[in-house]
Amino acid sequence: MISNFKKASLVGLIVFSAIASANSSYQAPLVKESLLLDIALGDSILIVGERGHILTGTTVQNLTQVAVPTKTTLTAVTLFAQNAWAVGHDASILHSSDAGQTWELQLSMPELDRPFLDVFFKDENTGVAVGAYGLFYRTIDGGVTWQKELHASVLPQDDIDYLDSIKDEPEFYQDELSFILPHFNRLNYANGKLYMAGEAGLLAVSTDFGRSWKRFDIAYNGSFFDIQKTENGQLFAVGLRGNIFLANDDSKKWDKLQTCVTTSLNSVVHGNDNTIYIMGNNGVLLSLDQTKVAVNEYYPANDEGCAIHISIKKLKNDLSDSILNGLVINDAMLAVTASGIKQIELK
Repeated sequence: MISNFKKASLVGLIVFSAIASANSSYQAPLVKESLLLDIALGDSILIVGERGHILTGTTVQNLTQVAVPTKTTLTAVTLFAQNAWAVGHDASILHSSDAGQTWELQLSMPELDRPFLDVFFKDENTGVAVGAYGLFYRTIDGGVTWQKELHASVLPQDDIDYLDSIKDEPEFYQDELSFILPHFNRLNYANGKLYMAGEAGLLAVSTDFGRSWKRFDIAYNGSFFDIQKTENGQLFAVGLRGNIFLANDDSKKWDKLQTCVTTSLNSVVHGNDNTIYIMGNNGVLLSLDQTKVAVNEYYPANDEGCAIHISIKKLKNDLSDSILNGLVINDAMLAVTASGIKQIELK
């Protein structure tokens, strides 16, 4: 005989297990061929993607899917020592304290109907997560609590002037600011400065880890999807329709590098020997030689009359899907794509 107490406990356990299962990521047999969106490298490799998929392993061969308490699409992942954070749709943030083996949900706000698109931690306690429509949250306790911030300083001057004109109406000011903030697509941290790339020509830098921002003046209003600082101190941004812009560290003048590519460029990855790799849609993979970016030389024009800058080469591969991000390991690119994990030889 099972006592009523035991029966109640058993029913409670079954209900709890059912709820947990309903909210857990799907263990997909073909997970390595699913939509994967970001990759990070620490002591192990971490990859995130659709339906709450997270894979981890020390090599490409032993990558395995781990259980995650969400089915929402995860867009970005970052590592600091043994701590990892992943962010995604439903304004979700997940944390792992064991380098990605087990995960807990720190934040989820499906009512916002906005995804986080990137996350970065400069130490085990201090991090920011950014996303669509100006989504910006900060933690100073490792993600135990997250605080919302709105940053008008990333806006063009005309928008800032408009907001200044309505500051005497605080509620209206906050509503308008929330409405006009652009998507924040990517973060990059270098030499004590936090850089951000986003929608509507947004490139900005912060010297106080995102509490205040200086927007760069650039003659381009399309979206940027990544910004990186190169080894020689230049800033490098990529975005829509094959656009690449380069500036010196003072960022007073941004020059466009001709790529003769019309598809979106998604991510920038540092390789070896002063080489940078740029990944894009339709299987586009470019290499850029940092030592040649200042040279005013171009390859002969192609059949469409477009001449590629001498620093840029288009690398051949068999992919036709979007390449979202990647890591250079030895002489190959380990890429996450719309059709899963791909290895691309770089030599």
